[in-house]
Amino acid sequence: MTAYSPLGSGDRPWASADQPRLLDDPKLGAIAEKYQKTAAQVVLRWQVQRGVVCVPKSVTPSRIQQNLQVCDFSLSEEDMRRVEALDRGERYIVPAVERDGQRVWRDAEHPHFPFHDAF
Repeated sequence: MTAYSPLGSGDRPWASADQPRLLDDPKLGAIAEKYQKTAAQVVLRWQVQRGVVCVPKSVTPSRIQQNLQVCDFSLSEEDMRRVEALDRGERYIVPAVERDGQRVWRDAEHPHFPFHDAF
């Protein structure tokens, strides 16, 4: 399993202003503060502890370095559950468009569209 855009891609062009930004979540921030890490490092560590390969994207050298510094700590079982509880049951990386006043996945009708599967 590979986590594509594991940090939520806050700069994705199809994001709407009302969508929450993962790395700004105060609960995640509290966990990060506890470990003296960034919210991004906590998210990456959570994925790694679950056995998921992560492919974070950054063009900022300091963030690239931070993204690699997730093996020097472990999240407690309680904090793993706290991060898991942030799940909103939505996909944010699938490009969306507005049709008839509703936000829908842009490519949902394509025969090979993979995101109809439950996650």
